Amino acid sequence: MNSGYATATAGSAVLLLALLTVAGRLLSAGDYGRFRYALALTTIVETVMDSGLTQVTTRSVARRRETASALFEHVLGLKLVWIFAGLALLAVIAPVLRSDPQVVRLCYLMGLSSAVRSYLLTARGLLQGLDRFDLEAVTVVVDRLLLLLTGVAVLWAGYGLLGLALAFVASRLTMIAVVRLLLGRVVGRLQPRYDRDVWRDLQSAALPLGFFMLTLNMYTYIDTVILGIIRTDVETAWYAASYSVYEGITYAPAILSAVLTPRLSNLFVHDRTSHRRVLIQALSAALALGIVLGATTAWAARPLVVGLFGNAYAPAAAPLQVLAGGSLFVFATWILHAAAISSNLDRRLLTTTVLGLGTNVALNLLLVPSRGILGAAWATVLAEALTVVLLLVQVWRRVNQP
Repeated sequence: MNSGYATATAGSAVLLLALLTVAGRLLSAGDYGRFRYALALTTIVETVMDSGLTQVTTRSVARRRETASALFEHVLGLKLVWIFAGLALLAVIAPVLRSDPQVVRLCYLMGLSSAVRSYLLTARGLLQGLDRFDLEAVTVVVDRLLLLLTGVAVLWAGYGLLGLALAFVASRLTMIAVVRLLLGRVVGRLQPRYDRDVWRDLQSAALPLGFFMLTLNMYTYIDTVILGIIRTDVETAWYAASYSVYEGITYAPAILSAVLTPRLSNLFVHDRTSHRRVLIQALSAALALGIVLGATTAWAARPLVVGLFGNAYAPAAAPLQVLAGGSLFVFATWILHAAAISSNLDRRLLTTTVLGLGTNVALNLLLVPSRGILGAAWATVLAEALTVVLLLVQVWRRVNQP
């Protein structure tokens, strides 16, 4: 049953892809490149606003559900601190990286949207820990449907970049009210709470995961940011279009990962044999799925990007073929992330991902100036290959310990 709800949750990403597709068609390629640059940058900063609290909430609640209400109240309070820190960081780096006033304003608006989304993600972590994948699915589908409707409406009305950014902010603020009512019915009235000892313990557990998620998000979106700084907005738009399609197929292992994280977290402390068996089954399924979807996407790359974004985005087919070739690596990585989190490999997970990020950044800086969007795609695939090998070694050692 949970797999079905997780499928609905991951499948709702089609709604977000639809919005990005409409934006690509109704905005000029330059404006679309600016929007995707701002979205990539603020998605990275959003991870600072969370600092690992979503993953810790899922794991802690899955192991001790009776603590859900009290734990989440402390998480709500602690997140306020990190959200202010993230917004302050964005206020500094946005004008440093790009001097274009339009891009800076866009980053600030998308930053507000990311701050609200950070709370929504933590609420989803609570629902996953409580094994309420049904309510999580409703939350995500409504959020993305509302975003699609408001985004398409403002774009169709001709409000352009500014209108699209404001649509993100407005729809996310609406969802906060909806989620607050929903959680009130599940765990009771929730108010941010402060306790120095609890906050210290929470942050101690969350920081390794927070650094990992920051590194992971940078790993995912840093190529778009680098393209936006080094190359043109049009090239950024082409690469973002190819990456949207690629990211769409990677939602398949995200379904498995979302279901596996709480289940493996429970099995790790109660039944190590079953933990290892379930992990092997999931990893095998993810690898098979990666081969099939990756090969299909590489074969149909040009019809996909042209059909979704229009003829102006035909150059996006080449990087999509490269990215699709690396699907095998990223599909396995999703499952290994769930395994590492469930078995408390937080610090090693962080170290492994930092190495992958460092490789990705270095390769981007080496390849993007000369090869553009193809260089960015190759940098991503090569870094993914290194990351999955290192992560597999760490996880395999841990699950085979007595």
